[in-house]
Amino acid sequence: MTIKASGTQLGFQEIEAEFGAQSPRSLGSYRHTQTVNGLTFNGIDSGVPSSGEIKFSDFYGKSLNIVVDCFSGGDEFRINAKNNKWNNNNIVIINPSTVSKKEQGTKITIRVNKKFGSDKSNQQHCALRTGTWNNPAQIIVDLGSSAEIYGAGGDGGRGANGTSSNGFDGGDGTSGLGIEHQGTVINYRSGSLISAGFGGGGGGGGGRETSKNDRRAGGGGGGGGAGFPFGLGGDGGVPQAGTRQANEDIGEDGTNATENTAGVGGSGGDNDDQAGGQKGGDGGDNEQTAGDGPDDDSQGGDAGTNGAAIRKSSGVSFTFGTGALDDGEIRPSSFANPGNAATGVA
Repeated sequence: MTIKASGTQLGFQEIEAEFGAQSPRSLGSYRHTQTVNGLTFNGIDSGVPSSGEIKFSDFYGKSLNIVVDCFSGGDEFRINAKNNKWNNNNIVIINPSTVSKKEQGTKITIRVNKKFGSDKSNQQHCALRTGTWNNPAQIIVDLGSSAEIYGAGGDGGRGANGTSSNGFDGGDGTSGLGIEHQGTVINYRSGSLISAGFGGGGGGGGGRETSKNDRRAGGGGGGGGAGFPFGLGGDGGVPQAGTRQANEDIGEDGTNATENTAGVGGSGGDNDDQAGGQKGGDGGDNEQTAGDGPDDDSQGGDAGTNGAAIRKSSGVSFTFGTGALDDGEIRPSSFANPGNAATGVA
């Protein structure tokens, strides 16, 4: 538990219960500086000197600090920091052999400094979640300069099969960071990124012309939405009946997105300059909203919607660090206001 904030004189027993017994048994043994993945702790807790004079009173209200490792290794997807990292991926800020790891009363920093991605199944799905914790003193999500947390991009919709079907809807983007612990602080330092996954474009409508022959043309596939993983371009539509023209009546496929740039909708098919399908809608990214597939003789598909850069569990609030701690990027930028976080984390 966190050491009491005031009251009777502290003794070694209370300090050792929180920070472990050090050798020799002196206050000077608790002077400590430690750097973890570029994050420096000048003292075992804020306000405990790492050099110079140190007093019993410096330990009032202090807590053990533990860093959760979300920086080692390669890219990861759909990670819960508590469930997936706490047991085997943590660093105690003092000699770890002298103190037992614990959640209750501890300041826990989730240090992020690599790339995390989500999946395409549910807009509430997040690339990285804090998880829920057993009464820690504080949870801090600290993003280093190489931290990238992306929702997945939605796939583009398939173009209409002439007039045998309508264009298909683009897929929805999913979400980046999920906050599940009350009072979490997010530090997003220069170079870091928290991004929604963006929606895929709708498939284009199909065309038909019957004044000479029954000619039909497929709609273009929608472009993929930006994210990680990125959205795939939708397939072009293929007419299922009527007089065909050597595959020229097939709509073009939409293009895949990248992590940061939307894919482009494919052109509609052209059946002997008589029947033409509509272009698929472009995918979405931070610069543009995904487009619907235009209607023709059959309807185009709707664009997918964006996920959220940051989501929170119902009833949970969080704050951002200030100054150098909020110099990174959040996409869309509206999510840099905690009040705009979407509700629901999965």
